[in-house]
Amino acid sequence: MISGKYGKKAVLAAAAAAVAAAPLIAAPAHAEGTPEATVEVIATGLANPRDITYTWDGSLLVAESGAGRPGCAVGEKCVGATGGIYKVKGGYKGRVVSGLASVAVGAAPGTPVIATGPVQAVPDPAGGYTVLSGLGGTNESRAALGAGSNTLGTLFRTRDGKVLADLVDHETRLNPDGGDVHANPWAFVRSGPDYLFTDAGSNTVVRAKRDGTTSTAYVWPKAEVNGQSVEGVPTGIARDAWTGTVYVADMPGMRPGAARIFRIEPGRQPELLVTGLTNLIDLEVTPDGNLLALSYTRGFGPTGPTPGYLAKIDVDTRQVTEINTGDQLTTPTGLEVDPWGRTYVTVNSTGGDGKLVRVRH
Repeated sequence: MISGKYGKKAVLAAAAAAVAAAPLIAAPAHAEGTPEATVEVIATGLANPRDITYTWDGSLLVAESGAGRPGCAVGEKCVGATGGIYKVKGGYKGRVVSGLASVAVGAAPGTPVIATGPVQAVPDPAGGYTVLSGLGGTNESRAALGAGSNTLGTLFRTRDGKVLADLVDHETRLNPDGGDVHANPWAFVRSGPDYLFTDAGSNTVVRAKRDGTTSTAYVWPKAEVNGQSVEGVPTGIARDAWTGTVYVADMPGMRPGAARIFRIEPGRQPELLVTGLTNLIDLEVTPDGNLLALSYTRGFGPTGPTPGYLAKIDVDTRQVTEINTGDQLTTPTGLEVDPWGRTYVTVNSTGGDGKLVRVRH
C-alpha cells in the first residue's frame, strides 16, 4: 500500500528543507466520557480503496488501487488492469470505471494482495475522470513492468488516457531532495490553473501546470523526534476554496506523536500549524474552514497496524481534539467531508475487502 525510500512497505519517505515554525499544540485533547462515534457501512468489496471525492451532483467517488494482475506468481511484481473508480449516488453503488493500471506483488492463496494504482479521482468537466495513480519507483522500474504501466505514477484522464503530469519522471530527472530516487504520488488538489501533489516517496510537494510541466514547490522537512531526525513523509493535502490556503499533513518516520500539519497561505512559505498527532494519511477542510485529519494507525502490534483515528483541528486556536472512534477505523486511508460536514472514510484498505463508511460524530 505505502512505500518509501528505505524499503519498508508501511513507511513513506520524506527529507529536509527549511520551513517557518510557529507556536503549536503538542497533543490532541480528548474529553473523558465522549460518546463513541457511529460507523455506518456504505459500500463493501472495494479493492485496495484509497481517497474519496464528493462531487457537485451528490456522488461519492472512491479510487480503487485494484489487485495487480490475477494469477501473478507469488513474489513476482505484475501489472494488471484491475484498478477502478467506485461510485455511490443515492441508491446506486458500483464501478463506473474499470480496467485501470494496478501493480502488485503476487501473494500466496488466502493472503491479501496489496496493490498500487489509482489513489484519487475527480470528475473531468469534458467527460470521464482525472485520476492520480501511485507507484513506488522510477522511470526505469516503471518501464521494467512492461505493457500497461505508463499511467502508473502519473495524473491522467480516463476519456483518452492522456497523461497530464508525470510525477515519477519529475523525481527521476530532478531528485529534488538529493536522496534515493523514488517517487510515490499520494494526493493532489487544484490550485488555480495548476495542480499541487504530495509525493510521499520523493519527499516533495510538486506543482504541475496545464501544459504538463512540473516543478518542485517544496522539499519536505525532516522532523526532530526525541533528538533524532526522521523523514517527514507528506501525505494528505487539502485546499480551502475561500482563502486559497493549502494544508499538508505528514507522518514522520511513523513515530507516535510526530505527525504534523503545515499551513501554506497564498504567496507565503509553509508554516507549522500543529503537531503531536500520529501517522496522518489524509486531510480535509471542513465547511467551517477548520480541518479534519485521518490517522492510518496509532502503531503496530503483533498482527499489524492498530486502528487509526480522526482529529479535528481549529486553524485559529490550533487546538486539536480527537474524535472518539474506538477501534472502528481499521487501516483507514481516504477521507472526505461533504458540504454539510458529513464524514466519509475508506477502511480495510489493504486487500479486496475494503469498505466505504460514514462516521457520525
